[in-house]
Amino acid sequence: MAFGLMTGIVTLGAMGIFVLMDPRAQAFWASRVTDAVSFLRSLVVR
Repeated sequence: MAFGLMTGIVTLGAMGIFVLMDPRAQAFWASRVTDAVSFLRSLVVR
């Protein structure tokens, strides 16, 4: 259990550093997050 948790934390940390350093990754994840937010907003009808 602890090994899996630590592996997940290290993986997320490495991905975070990658996204911060690579402009292409920033653009990719920004568009993915924007799409996800717009999808969630479409589910909530005002």
